[in-house]
Amino acid sequence: MLKLAGSILIAIVSVLYGWNIQQELQEHVRQLVGMKEIFSMLWGEISYTRTPLKEAFLKIASQNKEPFSSFLKKAAEGLEESEESVGLFWGQLVDKEAGCFLLDEEERSLLKRAGENFGYLDGKMQLKNLELYIEQTEVLIRKAQGELKDKKRVSGALSVMCGLFLIILLV
Repeated sequence: MLKLAGSILIAIVSVLYGWNIQQELQEHVRQLVGMKEIFSMLWGEISYTRTPLKEAFLKIASQNKEPFSSFLKKAAEGLEESEESVGLFWGQLVDKEAGCFLLDEEERSLLKRAGENFGYLDGKMQLKNLELYIEQTEVLIRKAQGELKDKKRVSGALSVMCGLFLIILLV
């Protein structure tokens, strides 16, 4: 009876673990879409309203979801306090907040590079750079969405198989 209860518990935990991995994969795609939205909103703020960066960050933060909302709020607060260049501060903030994002190294690098151009370039060049980052983010989103289905299937199957293997091993 105890072995049966343990086996059922192992099976449940393995299925839940697979489900958790699938949720993280979906969240990764959602964060990429959020990053593209931030670039698009910044493009709009710079091109149409010519909003200063601090105000633009706060405005976009109020319209976005976590983790980008708190990231942009910290960026806006740091712009006041920081004596460094905007690009250097942005890069340090991306590195410091890396644990909040489910972005891989290439995607974090893209986010970091986007901020390096804030404050250095004129409005037209900032807009051109943001357009480039929007396009690059779209490519990353398509790539992640293409891999999502397969990765979800593999993670679900692997977690169940590992659970079954563990049950067989222990029984």
